[in-house]
Amino acid sequence: MEERAGYAIEVDEVVRWKEGKIQVLLVDSDPIWQQRMAELINAEPDMNLFHIATNKESAIRAGEQLDLDVMILDLVLHSSQQDGLHTISEVLKTKSMPIIILTSLYEPEIIVEAMLAGAINYITKINYTDVANAVREAYRGQSSLHADVANIVRKEIGFDKRKELHRMLTPTEKEILQLIGWGYKQPVIRELLGVTENTMKSHVRNIIRKFNASSIHEAAEKAKRRGLYDRQDRVTC
Repeated sequence: MEERAGYAIEVDEVVRWKEGKIQVLLVDSDPIWQQRMAELINAEPDMNLFHIATNKESAIRAGEQLDLDVMILDLVLHSSQQDGLHTISEVLKTKSMPIIILTSLYEPEIIVEAMLAGAINYITKINYTDVANAVREAYRGQSSLHADVANIVRKEIGFDKRKELHRMLTPTEKEILQLIGWGYKQPVIRELLGVTENTMKSHVRNIIRKFNASSIHEAAEKAKRRGLYDRQDRVTC
């Protein structure tokens, strides 16, 4: 007999259930959520909650030993969000399996950390009924970020891109790109910055190379899209 979510299941019954259904692994240490998710998943005609793990170690073993399709993971396992984050990376070391986060945590840094660790979706428990559709998408390889976190992830990615951009450019190169983007022509920029024509050409070449662009104007457009500057008005100097 195999105990799962408060009820017993014969092993041969598990084998029959497996045929033709998406096999789901739930990793959650809360008995109430175990029962709730068992009812939700097993009510779907095309999926089956095949196994429940309650900690990092049992989740890793299940990932290695069982024939599973999708994992649903709570980041808080026995009061430690680090256990949940470590579970993602450890499971993916041995098995390529889509991992959906289902948790009460909503801090942007945790969301991003989970996605960087390898999770493909992140849903808060207040919207747990959306998990079934997320499982189907993950199984088909069509997973899209849940609305819970899509904006947060986009903002964090944008912030990281801006940081990378600022590290990549010298202060003078940033000024040149901003002025080009705002509509200033190069002779005016040379006067504003107090640089020679040769120095200006050198800066322009470096900028074009760093952005893999064909012109300084293309580089300025790429910089604008990455958030280097956002001023909309253009000058005609």
